[in-house]
Amino acid sequence: MDEQQFDKRMALLKKSYDRLEPQLDPVDVFAQIEAEKAPPPQHIVSSPQKHSKKWQKPAVLIASIASVLLVGVLATPYVIKQPENVQSEVSQKPAPKKVGNEDWVENITKKYNSKKEQIRRELKVSIDELTAFDFIKNADSTLDFYTKSNMHLLSSDVEYLKSTEEVIFNELMTPKRALERIKKYNKLTFDESYEVYSLYVKSVAELEIFYSKLLEPYAHVLMKTKDRDQLPSDLRAIIEAANKQFMELQIDEEGVFYFKANPIDGEFAPNYINQLHPDIFGFFEYLQKGNLLLADDLRYTREETVKSLKIMERSLLANVNAGSPNYKLIRKNFESTWLALLKGTDNYPAMTKKGKINEQYIEFLQKLADGSYGEVMRVCAEKILKELQRDGYSETLAQLSSFEIWKTLLQRREETIGYLNDSDFSIVDMDRLQKEQIKAIYEQYTKNDDEAIINQLRPINIVALYLYASIVGNDSVQRSLLMQDAKIGASTLQEIKSLDVFSELGEYDGIQPIVAVRVTKGYQERYGRQFIIKVTYNKDGHYRITEIMD
Repeated sequence: MDEQQFDKRMALLKKSYDRLEPQLDPVDVFAQIEAEKAPPPQHIVSSPQKHSKKWQKPAVLIASIASVLLVGVLATPYVIKQPENVQSEVSQKPAPKKVGNEDWVENITKKYNSKKEQIRRELKVSIDELTAFDFIKNADSTLDFYTKSNMHLLSSDVEYLKSTEEVIFNELMTPKRALERIKKYNKLTFDESYEVYSLYVKSVAELEIFYSKLLEPYAHVLMKTKDRDQLPSDLRAIIEAANKQFMELQIDEEGVFYFKANPIDGEFAPNYINQLHPDIFGFFEYLQKGNLLLADDLRYTREETVKSLKIMERSLLANVNAGSPNYKLIRKNFESTWLALLKGTDNYPAMTKKGKINEQYIEFLQKLADGSYGEVMRVCAEKILKELQRDGYSETLAQLSSFEIWKTLLQRREETIGYLNDSDFSIVDMDRLQKEQIKAIYEQYTKNDDEAIINQLRPINIVALYLYASIVGNDSVQRSLLMQDAKIGASTLQEIKSLDVFSELGEYDGIQPIVAVRVTKGYQERYGRQFIIKVTYNKDGHYRITEIMD
């Protein structure tokens, strides 16, 4: 065998080895080869042989033997005899179909470029405009990742390659193509609907901006001409392309024309849109309307705003993935908008300039209390309405915060604060090191009696110090960590005599900082799952505890 043949066989060996079934142990294979090649003992004859110098070094000898054995593997795959029982076990497991990665890369690239050209025509853009879109760049990067940069990671398994192809083409997506996925189903589940939404959001915002920018040179034409047939052909082409992506031509308060997609109930909404699960519509509503507040006032009318909030409420109550970024955006919009509506804004005040309750505000509260605007804030509205009618003042309204609205939302979901959205919390394990740190802070504070020490602490440290002071029975330290009007009540927290009862501390740093004190499982039957401790600023701007809830 010459050197060239040897190199070819070694290259083939590498490919063959890569394709070996995982259950074929290479050690066993080599052992079997040696056993089959070894002649019977009685035929072994020892005779001294003269070796050339190049075989005298053990390392070279071993490497050479290994090479011969490896070449032997190439020559013997069709004659290696497996035991019958092993052979039957292997044959019972059908081997997955294999394809060549090079062929797959070539085919997927052709399909990708073809689909990309179809999208270019669909959007009516030039090649340069198409390749400038971020969603196209992301798709190109995904293709490159699997077909160039990391081609060596590809499996030859057909199912794996099919899944990889789906990942690539899911990035090459327009709003129209995303919603056309609905046609595959009769009625979609929430998860299936959320998947469609996730594909839809990949490109819709960028295309809205793109088509809106194309309108700028035609502003004067659009202002003068209402009949679309009278518009210039190139402007009509822009509008038609945007309409195909469910976008409506609109004009803002400053007279600027723009496109906004509304696939749910807009002019160009597809007739199959109602096959989506109704709980998903809140996500589309937020995508269309954006933030419902503009500065400190409502962006839309009060009726339009509460209608949107009602749609979003359904999605917030139904979606189990409350830690996702999309959910958090809607939730924060929901909380801040309801807070503004109930506190009153400049355009929709709760009180008149003379300090009397606004009649329109009372009518709004009554509708809210009747359930016309959803369920989450209904009970809160009832309490505010009763207090205003009885006392002319509402303590519930005065104490209302985004945190209280969040708490109400969680109660409707039958969830517990601090457990639903762990991604909102900075979690600290109550391990030995943490306990030692708490004790060290306590000892430093009690030794120096210096309020500057606790003034530097974050909410989670304030709470940890309070817990330790409660356990050791130091009322003085507890009082120093409380606001004067703090609501403690008959909390079972005062009964706990060891830090071992607690498993975690979680800090939520929102408008209303809170700390969730998690209880170790073995103690939950006695003390509950956790304590919620609200923290606020005192008059000097330092954190202090304002309420403890079991």
